Amino acid sequence: MDSMSTVMTDQQQKGAPARGNGHSKDFEMEFDNNGDDDVSSVDEMMFHETAFSTCVKHLEDKIHGFCTKYSDRIRLCFYALLLVLYFAYFGYCMHHRYGDEGSIVLLVVTMFLTWKIFFKILRYRGIDIGLPKFFHSFVKSNQGRRIRKKVRYSAYIVATITIVIYLAVDIFAHSFTNLQSFLGLLAMILLCFILSTRPSRVNWHPVFWSFAIQMTLAVFTLRTKFGRDMFQWLGDLFKTFFDFSDDGSAFVIGKDFKSWGLALSASGITIFTNAFLSLMIYWGVIEYIVLNLGGFLAFCLETGPVESVVAAGNIFMSLTQAPLLVQRYLPIVTKSELHTIVTCGFASISGGGLGLFMAMGAPANHLLTAAVISAPAALAISKLMYPETERVHLQTQSNSLSAFSDGAIVAVSICAATWSNMLAFVSMISLLDGLVGWLGNRAGVADLTFKMICSYALYPLAYLMGVEPSDCRKIGELIGIKLFATPFISYKQLGDLIQNRKDFELYQSTYNDTAWHWRDGDIFLEASNTTLMGGILAERTEVIATYAMCGFSAFSAIGIALGAFMLLGPARKQDIVDVTVSAFIAGNVASFATGSIAGMLYT
Repeated sequence: MDSMSTVMTDQQQKGAPARGNGHSKDFEMEFDNNGDDDVSSVDEMMFHETAFSTCVKHLEDKIHGFCTKYSDRIRLCFYALLLVLYFAYFGYCMHHRYGDEGSIVLLVVTMFLTWKIFFKILRYRGIDIGLPKFFHSFVKSNQGRRIRKKVRYSAYIVATITIVIYLAVDIFAHSFTNLQSFLGLLAMILLCFILSTRPSRVNWHPVFWSFAIQMTLAVFTLRTKFGRDMFQWLGDLFKTFFDFSDDGSAFVIGKDFKSWGLALSASGITIFTNAFLSLMIYWGVIEYIVLNLGGFLAFCLETGPVESVVAAGNIFMSLTQAPLLVQRYLPIVTKSELHTIVTCGFASISGGGLGLFMAMGAPANHLLTAAVISAPAALAISKLMYPETERVHLQTQSNSLSAFSDGAIVAVSICAATWSNMLAFVSMISLLDGLVGWLGNRAGVADLTFKMICSYALYPLAYLMGVEPSDCRKIGELIGIKLFATPFISYKQLGDLIQNRKDFELYQSTYNDTAWHWRDGDIFLEASNTTLMGGILAERTEVIATYAMCGFSAFSAIGIALGAFMLLGPARKQDIVDVTVSAFIAGNVASFATGSIAGMLYT
């Protein structure tokens, strides 16, 4: 081995080539003269490995060069192969089973996929699929403006006449409570106009058409069989989706996790839903839906594209998530737009919140409807309370509202914040009940509680939304809990009341309406010797409450909004402070207006 080291050193001094580049003949001869068979065999093995590596490297370079040169074609062939495989699968599925619900869903998805691919190919080929250039020039001309103005006012007249006739014939003629909800909606609009920062500057176009769009969506979902069936199907689909989180919860916590309390039983829904939404954001699905829906709202309502995108985003995302879509534009939006952005956050719920409310017993189909129709309501109320007085930078904003991909949502933190807030506020309500009860006893008023005060103070609001007088106090109590605690607590109590009604109906059908009676606000079922704590609500009242409480607009959310928006737009700190309280009020009014719409159209 010493002689081998000496030989190698000598060869290195003479400038022998490196082993990776081959060996010189002198080096091979001296190595062979060493007389060590083992070393010779080792070198022979290393020589063969080096030759093989060189061959592989040559092949690797060829493949890499080919892939680099034809990368676009290879990617196109790969996508084409996937597309062929998908359509083969689609054709087999249509042949194997057609006509059921699953086949219709698969057919609709395939048609949408085909439509997108077709237009993408056209754009790739440089074919203009937009409107001709002369049309844009005509729209901007004086004659085009005059025609647009006539069309606009004609649309006002047609829409107004249609709404009035429909309300008179199909709504008010059947029940006074529907008229009660309509008058309540008008009262809210009038109040917002009076409280507006500049009543003389209110642009009624977005206000009118926002409510018109909300009314149309509500009629479709509440008064048509197809709309009811569709949202019922979507509600069942969402419940099935949320049920998938049970497997993860059972694996981590245990099979009996649902008996471990609300925090552990519902945390899986929040974590799973937020993780799924994060994946959809990364893939661009949420971006596609939000930008197209936001563009539609901006076109119809003549609102800024930034605020319209946030309004659409809040259908899926929470108060702190949706503004991330337009974070780069927060420094340039007007104060009115900023007010609308915050209002939309207060008037909406996130996907995780939707799952939690469903888990607490709220009707899934009505929650989904409320999440959708709250977007135009938030725009309408915001533009009524804080009208636009500045110039909107439409051209700057509409160039590219690209989506964000800010990593996975830290769902554990969301769960921790939600449950800690619920624990704190439930305890605080108990403390307030005790304090109010003590003060009442000092004045000779027995059984006075914080909930009782809310039930009386918010009684007029519940009545304006169309709630039956017998249920107004209970709804006032639930709204008070939602405002001073969190909507999670109020939905939990609403879910208990809904379950009470179902148990009461089952009791009546089982025992042929055997004796029962009210006892201190509860219902005592004599045949089964059970008590329905809190009593029951009318089904119509349950629906109105579901819509009216569908928003992240508790007093505790003001601090969350201030912290989040100041972090996203530190340059607008003072403007954010100026508009947040007004936006909080507008967000609540938007939710109550949605409740009035539901009460007006519900049968």
